[in-house]
Amino acid sequence: MSLRAGLMDDGTMTTPTPDVLAALRSLRQSRRFLSTPVDDKDLQQLLEVARWTGSAKNTQPWHLVVVTDPETNRALAGCGDFAGFLEGVTASIVVAVEGESRAVAYDDGRLQERVMLAAASLGIGSGTAWFSTGESRQRVRDLLGLPEKLDPWSAIGLGYTDVSQAQAAPQLSGRKPLEEISSWGRYGQPAPPTAL
Repeated sequence: MSLRAGLMDDGTMTTPTPDVLAALRSLRQSRRFLSTPVDDKDLQQLLEVARWTGSAKNTQPWHLVVVTDPETNRALAGCGDFAGFLEGVTASIVVAVEGESRAVAYDDGRLQERVMLAAASLGIGSGTAWFSTGESRQRVRDLLGLPEKLDPWSAIGLGYTDVSQAQAAPQLSGRKPLEEISSWGRYGQPAPPTAL
């Protein structure tokens, strides 16, 4: 998978290649992983992508904790209703944020998606875990020694996807038709023939 769109020397954006669009359409959650560890250099590259992710007013309201210890990932798996798959990852990145605003929630999701796309470009599977209650977040905070000002909302589980096992990947038929989820110009208006 390749993401080869970017800035030209003159500051203009390049046109996304079909590979980029296919990569964006095909990204899926992985929930079952092989025991092969993710290389530290790849984890460092993912952190660089996270570092360059945009945020509201450039606040960068996050602190990222990389966890490669199996026992700690196993403990994280028990910290939320939507975190159980972390038991089988070889690495995770816990995203702890500062603040409770809608912008911070948006920034958290934006960072996760960027890291997941970057992981896919390196051949690494990923999935998102959520620590959705105050109690589960406190357990994560205690486990990782996070200060009180940082709230661990989520984690990105990482590893090499075990393709022999079922994953959390919806089939193509599991997506609503485009006509059902979009309108052009005004609610209920279909796409013009030129867009089809």
